[in-house]
Amino acid sequence: MTRIAITVVTFGALAVALALGVTWFVISEPGQKFEPAVNTLALLAGITGIFAERWAAQRERRLQAIESIESELARNREVLAGTEFSDDAPGGRKLYSRLLHSAVDSAFTSGALSLRRDTELISLLHQWRGQVSSVNRRLELTEMLMFTTASADEADDFNKALRTFMPTVRSHLAEVESYLGAMRSEPSRRITSPLR
Repeated sequence: MTRIAITVVTFGALAVALALGVTWFVISEPGQKFEPAVNTLALLAGITGIFAERWAAQRERRLQAIESIESELARNREVLAGTEFSDDAPGGRKLYSRLLHSAVDSAFTSGALSLRRDTELISLLHQWRGQVSSVNRRLELTEMLMFTTASADEADDFNKALRTFMPTVRSHLAEVESYLGAMRSEPSRRITSPLR
């Protein structure tokens, strides 16, 4: 409520000042138009500056969020390419590396992605976030079962079952990375303006 009130008062004052400046310019004598013209241009610059600063800040937040997500996805790709998830991984009991999702969570909570322009990306990231949670939970359960079971054969069965799930995860990761790569190659998708 306070933010809305401050915004209304600020823009209301600027609009009134701009109207007075234009009026002053119109009614002033021909030799005295310089001061009202400068005043009106200064007010226009102030109003434009507010929008430009908001646009630039939003754009910067969005780019930082996307770069963080890309970095996190690259790290997850390294984890999934590790020997522990390969088909010829050694058997036995082991601890697995977890997939990361903090950059995706941060992008969601910060509002860095635009609901108007990034609907498809947000949807993909929600699906990816669900997939990461599922994988991490499966890893936790697999470790728990492997370390509580007495049989090495059962531990190997748990490892094999886990590896059958990994191609789906890799495929989803590739889909998100591909989408982000396409965004980088299309400048119109990279810039989000609050004026749209």
